[in-house]
Amino acid sequence: MKRFSRPDSHTALAALALFALLAMAGCAARTPATSPMPAPPMTDSAQLDYDYLVYQDLLHQLQRHVQDGERSTLTKEQVNDIHARAVAALDRVLAQSPTPELYVEKAGMYWNHPEGTSRSRAALKEGLDRFPDNRLLTVYLANSYVADNRPDDAIAIMNGFLERHPQDIEARERLGQMLMDAGQDAKALDVLKKIPEKERSADALYAMGRVQGNLGMRKAAIANLKKAVAMDPEFTEALVELAYQYELAKDYVSAETIYGSILEQSDSFPEARLRLINLNLKLNDPGKALDLALAGPPTKSFILDAVLMFINDGFFAQGSTVLDMLTTGGAAPAEYYFYKAVIADEGENDPAKALTYLDEVKESDRLYPHALRFKAQLLAAQGKNDEALAMAARGKELYPDASIFYILESGLKKHGGDLAGAEASLKEGLTHLPNDPELTYELAMVYEAMGRRPEGLALMETVIRAHPDHANALNYVGYTLAEEGRELDRALVLVTKASTLDPENGYILDSVAWVHFKRKDLEKAWEYIGYAVDVVDKDPTIWEHYGDIAAALGKKKEARKGYNFALKFHSPEAKAVREKLKKL
Repeated sequence: MKRFSRPDSHTALAALALFALLAMAGCAARTPATSPMPAPPMTDSAQLDYDYLVYQDLLHQLQRHVQDGERSTLTKEQVNDIHARAVAALDRVLAQSPTPELYVEKAGMYWNHPEGTSRSRAALKEGLDRFPDNRLLTVYLANSYVADNRPDDAIAIMNGFLERHPQDIEARERLGQMLMDAGQDAKALDVLKKIPEKERSADALYAMGRVQGNLGMRKAAIANLKKAVAMDPEFTEALVELAYQYELAKDYVSAETIYGSILEQSDSFPEARLRLINLNLKLNDPGKALDLALAGPPTKSFILDAVLMFINDGFFAQGSTVLDMLTTGGAAPAEYYFYKAVIADEGENDPAKALTYLDEVKESDRLYPHALRFKAQLLAAQGKNDEALAMAARGKELYPDASIFYILESGLKKHGGDLAGAEASLKEGLTHLPNDPELTYELAMVYEAMGRRPEGLALMETVIRAHPDHANALNYVGYTLAEEGRELDRALVLVTKASTLDPENGYILDSVAWVHFKRKDLEKAWEYIGYAVDVVDKDPTIWEHYGDIAAALGKKKEARKGYNFALKFHSPEAKAVREKLKKL
């Protein structure tokens, strides 16, 4: 605070008093015969300044400890003692001269405390008791809930503040940002739009641009982001978002220009480099993308993000070259071998080589369970089902509370025609993990394969009651209801919600199309089945649905296309599909 940094006589007196105390402590052993003169009592103002100086000194000790990291010589007990004395000194200051800023400082003392943010919140609430409706304390209190992943509580606090102070632009801006971060884009935009246009800051314009982009309002998003960048040309986050919106609008030239300018300004924003790599892969220029990746920061997180981009776009050789950057510092991490195995399997079609890489992942590594599962899948693909089952069994032994190995074992048994064994594996998992949604979902799917649909449907209903955002369970119930021709309104609600949760899932898009078809809304059905075959282009059932919907609309050419693809991809209902073709 300004009053404590001012070199006035009180501060000087406190400093002299402190110096005198330290000097006496240092001289006591050398002059035992001399009785020190008692220090004169401090005035209240001098005591206040002295306590603040003590607090600042202890705070700086804690900050140095954090900065030194492993080089720090302080023990845990010493750190705790310094922290306690700093808080005590600050409390003495607050008792005499409280301010909102000092309560924020007290909250900061507990921000990374082992007891969590509850101690920070207590300090902020104490401050609000003294300074009701103070914006600074209110925003920090809301931020404490954001830190605890409780966005609804944070938003409620800011909403309450704005109801009492509707003209507070900074609070409105912060609420808009919180809503944006919570994924509530439409509400965020409504809040931010209430800020007068002439009073919108670069941060407000950036937030508006982001939520408009998320809502598909591409032109408006670009316009607001351009305004944000015009106000602050070094606003890197706004530049990255602007380039991304240009990318989505397929204006690749503008996007590449902005990404390039960001890298010219500073290389401290790896997200821009990753976006530029991804853009060049989209433009089918893997060479330039590779150059960008190799010139990037040598951090594991950046390298792995870049490698995934190359793998996802099918440029396995370039991905392998980037991955080799992980070996320059000596011993390669487990991720190196895991991703090399992915490249060997998917890019080189060499499962034996992939298994060799996976053998390098040690049991002590966090990736080991994933390596075990990958090994089992590779062995199963080679027809070595017994060895694959042995891997699944090993996974269950090492990780009895991990659902993936019960699901893996069940899938292997199901693939081998042992449906009863598949059921037993999942039930074993449920004894360790009662009501686990993934195990329950997979068990319902096994019941479906066994012809026990009512049991499977009942299980899926329990999943969506306990986990209303489980996209696959919502999809299963909605599709099953449509197949049975009942509760079609509810079926539409369920599959629509599933599609919102997982918009790029072609199987769910097919379900949405099929429910519309059953409701006789053929135009909507045709729209969604088109989306479905764009995403999943080799599924015979989806192509049969495509043919059925096209036939109902009188689109005979498209119907033939759908049925022929269904046969090409080995429809399990081939006889029925051929009958449909004959009737066209």
